[in-house]
Amino acid sequence: MNILGVVRDGGTALSATLSRIQSLGERLEDSRVIIATNDNSDGTDQVLASYAASHENVEILTLEGLAARHDERVERIAAARNAVLKHLFACGKQFPFTMVLDMDGPNTELDADQVLRALSRETPRWDAVFANSHPVYYDLYALRREGWCAADPWRELVSLTPPRMLRSVWFRRMKRKVIYSRQYHIPSDVPLIEVDSAFGGLGIYRTDALRKAEYAARDASGMITCEHVMLHQLLREQGKCLFIDPGLLSVAQTEHTGPGSGRRIPKHLIR
Repeated sequence: MNILGVVRDGGTALSATLSRIQSLGERLEDSRVIIATNDNSDGTDQVLASYAASHENVEILTLEGLAARHDERVERIAAARNAVLKHLFACGKQFPFTMVLDMDGPNTELDADQVLRALSRETPRWDAVFANSHPVYYDLYALRREGWCAADPWRELVSLTPPRMLRSVWFRRMKRKVIYSRQYHIPSDVPLIEVDSAFGGLGIYRTDALRKAEYAARDASGMITCEHVMLHQLLREQGKCLFIDPGLLSVAQTEHTGPGSGRRIPKHLIR
């Protein structure tokens, strides 16, 4: 398996995630780890250098100056993810499956058994599966699914016209309605949920599906958007099948959740 990550100022979560990657690697026949990083102000560079020095088949791409070249955080992330993809296909051995994961929190409890189960699933046919964050699916920014989150909900939120008075109260209510009410709890034993895009901190792809793909941080209108959405739009246009795998769990990032998060996912979304 190819294991791809990007990280900047990963903190304590980075070491925990690397430990989980190592545990997974010990269960795989073979693997290759490629991590891009840039402009760190904590101990991330040292942690990555130590990890690469003590483990085989680990490659660290240092992209210093990326922060100066891109003002928007999403543009920096997209550039780093593209650098990793380009490196994967430009040199070295490639494996049939590629796991893309965040390294700053969602995967500190990555379970090798869950990953192996996801890899072994033959039906339904899939080209990519994404994590179901526990206890609540928080990553609406990367999610696209008709009847659930068909467009960027954060863009929807900021487009609303606030009242002249009690704006802070109004904003909290609207945030609960537009964001938190869609952050469902997805039981781990329900069937795969087909989506146009998702992530939740982790995705597993058939490597061939990524061969001619590219991340982008702006949509056709030039608006900033999630880099995963644009990548997955390309895959869907090619007829690829994408799913949330409810049994593949990441850790929900609580800074993105709030009052109203955690209602059970409606039945019509899991049929």
